[in-house]
Amino acid sequence: MQNNSLKNIQDKRVFITGASSGIGLALSKLYLRKKWIVFGLGRNSSKIDTEIKSNKNFNFLECDLTNFFKTKEILNKLFSSEKNINTFILNAGIYLPDSFKDFSFDNAKKTFDTNVLSIYLILELIKNNYQLSPHHTLAIMSSTAGYKGLPRSLLYGPSKAALINLTESIKSEFHNDLNIKLICPGFVKTPATKINSFKMPFLMSSDKAAIEIFEKIYKKGFEITFPFPFNSIMKFGKIMPYKLYFKFTKKQFSKK
Repeated sequence: MQNNSLKNIQDKRVFITGASSGIGLALSKLYLRKKWIVFGLGRNSSKIDTEIKSNKNFNFLECDLTNFFKTKEILNKLFSSEKNINTFILNAGIYLPDSFKDFSFDNAKKTFDTNVLSIYLILELIKNNYQLSPHHTLAIMSSTAGYKGLPRSLLYGPSKAALINLTESIKSEFHNDLNIKLICPGFVKTPATKINSFKMPFLMSSDKAAIEIFEKIYKKGFEITFPFPFNSIMKFGKIMPYKLYFKFTKKQFSKK
């Protein structure tokens, strides 16, 4: 575990973006089961079931992260009043499976506004409101899609690659002065992945993904990546000769 044992409930406070669906919602539920106080930010409160809404430890903030002015207003108010938040999980993101033939600049802007620029905004607000230390955890949700280019990932992949580079850069500055985690899941069952028309190897549930993250987020190490062996194959793809890599992607990501 990280340096502080988080024994006191007042210390167990987590901020999670993308908390109204997918991995973010699954993480919110898991942290609540662990008796944490959860501050969840998401676009749509109607997606959250009554059980989690009625939990006194769950605080939901409804906001579209691409509305930068509103996001800044809401989070400055939260961060200035809740100084005991010690875990920040920046998970929100969108997936628009555009190919070269049908992508648009508007979709590219929407993807990078949500997946990349909103992260920078939140990071600025965090650093302005908190004296970050080894007792804090900062986790950024990227994806194995960020390791190398994939079919129909003309927008999503590059945005997640940017987050990998960003998190590596933060780690290279803080080293052990802040518990920094890069999270790179493979395919997870979420509203976003339902639209895929290709085979998704080693597809896993968002609940299982949340457990994988929680079990590793306070332990030593920088990257949390799963599932095995898909993540290992994708990592190997980073150094695989292009000829072999393109054969691999053609076979693995062909249409159903």
